[in-house]
Amino acid sequence: MSPRRPVRAWIGKPHLDPSELGGPRGLTEEVLHEQEEAAPRDNEDDDAFWESLLTPQRLERIDAVISARLESVTAVLDRLLDAHNVAAVLRTAEGLGLARVHVVRHDARDATAHRRVTQDADKWLDVRIHRSGAQAARDLVRDGFAVYAGHLDAQARPYTGIEADGPVALLFGNEHEGPSPETLSACTGTFRIPMAGFTQSFNVSVAAGIALSQICSLRRAFLQSAGDLSPHERGELRSRFLRLAAKLARRMRR
Repeated sequence: MSPRRPVRAWIGKPHLDPSELGGPRGLTEEVLHEQEEAAPRDNEDDDAFWESLLTPQRLERIDAVISARLESVTAVLDRLLDAHNVAAVLRTAEGLGLARVHVVRHDARDATAHRRVTQDADKWLDVRIHRSGAQAARDLVRDGFAVYAGHLDAQARPYTGIEADGPVALLFGNEHEGPSPETLSACTGTFRIPMAGFTQSFNVSVAAGIALSQICSLRRAFLQSAGDLSPHERGELRSRFLRLAAKLARRMRR
């Protein structure tokens, strides 16, 4: 197995995770080889217990990822038809360092369940479910976000023209219908991705990758920081990630 690429290009020195080469997802040798639980269950509310199951390299990776988490950039996936598109956007969002993604389901199916596409990325995100795109947009505007919907109209600005001097949410609508009129009226504005070929638009997951990458770069440049979580938020996220990393690694071990 080849080494993985660095966690984030903008964080300090290049970082590899050699622990992932020697065992499932960075579990310590003691945990890899023991047959019973590593500690009594009444200790499992303690972060120190979960830390003891992970290698120093894995802990370093967790801390690097948390330091690059952006809460002030998010995406809204509004009634996407193809669940694989939802999964692909979640994977992209997690890879870009978003802390949260908002999803309006097209139907009752669990659109985040395609693990072959997400590679478990959805587990590292805060996925919020909404009843409608309009409601998601209104909630985000109330929370201080400028919400821009991908839509081909006369007022749509190029995605490179969206300012990132404040929290930004990009909304991606249904692949065939786009955002509803009600959703568009709840948004701050619309954006488009200029096309150089004959096709009219990119696949929604590709469009999300292009636009979100641009906004994340602009937002980090404005903040002059890789991430924007408060110390309290970082602490809560670290506790969650410690438990998740250890549990995922144990699942792979079995």
